[in-house]
Amino acid sequence: MTARVVKLELLFSPGCGAIESTVTMVRETLRELALAADVSEIMVDTEEKARELRFLGSPSIRFNGRDIEPGADERQDYGLG
Repeated sequence: MTARVVKLELLFSPGCGAIESTVTMVRETLRELALAADVSEIMVDTEEKARELRFLGSPSIRFNGRDIEPGADERQDYGLG
């Protein structure tokens, strides 16, 4: 059986003060759990991109395309504001 590589996306807006600690936390957690993951850091710097990516706030973490924030699937308030 081959190990499945998960996809993690870390979305953030310019000037986000929490992105560095979020990246560190995610990478440490992956290492502790011995999980392989494709980690992408995605800067969301326009309202258009925020709507396109369904960006709910900075930082946001997505696991295999799903926001880890409880209730994120029901929200529609995408944007940088």
